[in-house]
Amino acid sequence: MFKFTPDFTTLLLERHRDELTGFLVNRVNCPEVAADILQDAFFRLTQFEPTQRIDNPKAFMYKVVGNLAIDHQRKVQREQARHVDEEALQDHADASPGLERQLYSKQQLAHLRLAISELPPRCREVFILHKFKHYPYSQIMSELGIAENTVLKHIVKAMEHCRRRMRELEAEGP
Repeated sequence: MFKFTPDFTTLLLERHRDELTGFLVNRVNCPEVAADILQDAFFRLTQFEPTQRIDNPKAFMYKVVGNLAIDHQRKVQREQARHVDEEALQDHADASPGLERQLYSKQQLAHLRLAISELPPRCREVFILHKFKHYPYSQIMSELGIAENTVLKHIVKAMEHCRRRMRELEAEGP
């Protein structure tokens, strides 16, 4: 199997440097980027472990260089798209809730806390475990030693109470 040794790769790149540079400048429009790609190509070629016979090292080198140029172009396109996305986001209004909405949400949360605190202790415990700690019925049943039907009744009772109290508290105002 053919191996791209550092000496052979250096000789191959030096022999074709001008045409490779022209090939790359046509693709990336920048001599400095073309030089960077040639350096990357040297590294890639010397690290390459062939699994098939390479009959034409020059053609293989062009393939590696061409692929690196494509990788570079894709990277530039991603960066440009990301930059455009960031600029577009700057033109949009702030999506965070306004002060009035934040105050209203805090008021609703206070009303919910009050409604929950009014529940009987066992009902409140079941409701909190299920709705806020996300316990499944089976876990609540085993922890509290109650039947599934009882868990369900507590949750229904708590939901009905909270809905009713939230409506009443909303109607009362601040």
